Amino acid sequence: MGKGKPQLFFILGRPRSGTTLLRTLLDAHPQVKVPPEYPVVLQLYKKYGRIRQWDETTLEEFKKDFRSPLSSKNWNYNFLRIDERQLNVDLKSLLPNTTFEEVFKCFYLNYTSVIPGKEVITHIGDKNPIFATHAFRLHKIFPNAKFIFIFRDYRDNFLSVKRFRFEAPVLALQAYRWKYVARLAYQFSKKFPLQTFIAKYEDLTREPEKILNQICNFLGIPYDGRMLDYSAYSSKYSEFVDLELLNQFHSGLQSPIQTSSSGKWIKEMKEEEIKTADQVVGRYAERIGYLRANKKFHPNTWIKTTPWQLYGFVLYQMMSMAEFLPASLRHSFSMALPKLTNTYHKWFKKQK
Repeated sequence: MGKGKPQLFFILGRPRSGTTLLRTLLDAHPQVKVPPEYPVVLQLYKKYGRIRQWDETTLEEFKKDFRSPLSSKNWNYNFLRIDERQLNVDLKSLLPNTTFEEVFKCFYLNYTSVIPGKEVITHIGDKNPIFATHAFRLHKIFPNAKFIFIFRDYRDNFLSVKRFRFEAPVLALQAYRWKYVARLAYQFSKKFPLQTFIAKYEDLTREPEKILNQICNFLGIPYDGRMLDYSAYSSKYSEFVDLELLNQFHSGLQSPIQTSSSGKWIKEMKEEEIKTADQVVGRYAERIGYLRANKKFHPNTWIKTTPWQLYGFVLYQMMSMAEFLPASLRHSFSMALPKLTNTYHKWFKKQK
């Protein structure tokens, strides 16, 4: 495996929007590595981003911080299956004049994919939906990185999100969160058009070869049909994620790409729900490539949804500020958010 300086790229999007599918497809490319979710880069940058002269003591401290437990059981260092021996060799080869980016990429470069046949690794991807609102900050840290945003129809996205317990199943809130990321992606693409690719989950599942060709061209790598063979290694996916989590959140990885989960909102959402989602998302539906069933402004809908939109805005501001907190406080904050969601679920269940 080559030890040059691979190009870094990010896969960003709302949860339940196809980020895992895209990660898996690109990780199946022989020149690419995209580890499972492990959102540590922003926190590490606060401590190590300005260092230019590295030594073995600093590297050991960096390794310790990189491995520190995170707030979600989905984020586990062991799931990266890093070749520790080779990692140590590669890290020491960077001394003394290196950068935070090169040290960070060294970990991902030594991630062990379940897909065999890796060649010279030219591209490394970071897939973490939690970073979807931090694209501008990530660009400031990694000015040469490329960014792939993937979106799923906001109505189908809501139906998928509400099946799980990691976010409150409130339509107005989820539609606002979709819009917030869509607006950011749209603004980012206008400012950095050559470093931005916006994909739609529906296009990826309906025409995977066409969309993957476009993404490969965007990244600057040749298209490889083996990317579509990812499901052949489904029995190995439990090696980098808990089997229960795999079956609960990512069971689709165990079969070829399917389109059956698209368009469910047409039959499963009530007319009033569709109207609410359309109004909250607004023009950003069309800017990402989706059509609203209702474009007319409804004052009553606006009154009902405004408190949830304000809550969503405040929540995102708090999450952004939390990135600048000390590690211990940030960890406490990140632990509190799932508790708030679970509390809401319990309350919501009682109301029923």
